[in-house]
Amino acid sequence: MREIEVGQFSTGKLWGLEFHLDTLLMSWLVMAILVGLSFLITRRLERERAHGAQNVLETIVEFLRNMMAENVGPAGRGAFPFMATLFLFILFSNLIGILVPPYVIPLKSPTEDLNFTIGLSLLVFFSMIYYGVKVQGIKNYIKNFFKPNFLFFPIHLIDFLIKPITLAFRLFGNIFAGAVFFMILFSLLGWVIPLVAQILGVFVGVIQAYLYMMLTMAYISSAMEEGLEEEEQHPVPNPEITSV
Repeated sequence: MREIEVGQFSTGKLWGLEFHLDTLLMSWLVMAILVGLSFLITRRLERERAHGAQNVLETIVEFLRNMMAENVGPAGRGAFPFMATLFLFILFSNLIGILVPPYVIPLKSPTEDLNFTIGLSLLVFFSMIYYGVKVQGIKNYIKNFFKPNFLFFPIHLIDFLIKPITLAFRLFGNIFAGAVFFMILFSLLGWVIPLVAQILGVFVGVIQAYLYMMLTMAYISSAMEEGLEEEEQHPVPNPEITSV
């Protein structure tokens, strides 16, 4: 029986700090793939007759734009580059360890590492604060923690702090469980039956990236919600926020 290696990482040290070398290399590989694909697809754009990869890219962008418009609204347009990049980065991070079978090249999805998903969730957490303060102002943003009165502050604070934790563990748990399931099948049955599990893993990877993006949109929208309500009562010429 082949040895199953899931959740085990090669470590390195930099300036006295230990890190997971596999996760670092795989995340940089994902970034290189995304940059390379973007360059190849966009170097010869056609406005009138989009085809091939350009057509696929435009479909994805349009899909994400529509989701942003429905879930965040016009005031969140500036968050689109962040949301689109986050979705594609998580999607490719989920799939890179699944699309390449372990018996060919032993690649690991970066999202199998809890440290990686915590880092992503902290990025979402601080982005949520940024967009909330950008729309409402820091004074009104802080006042939301005391609505409808100061007795609700502990509840709002716990809800605020628990969001990045649930995001991180949800993504990590699902991708890690999928990796364990796939490796067990491969160890017991070889490559024939696990091919079905591999297809299922691709589906799970796509769904998890989608859910992560939807939750991030919900959190950012919630952070801006009070500010948007005030803007509807007292309109300003341009409610759109600028991108980071």
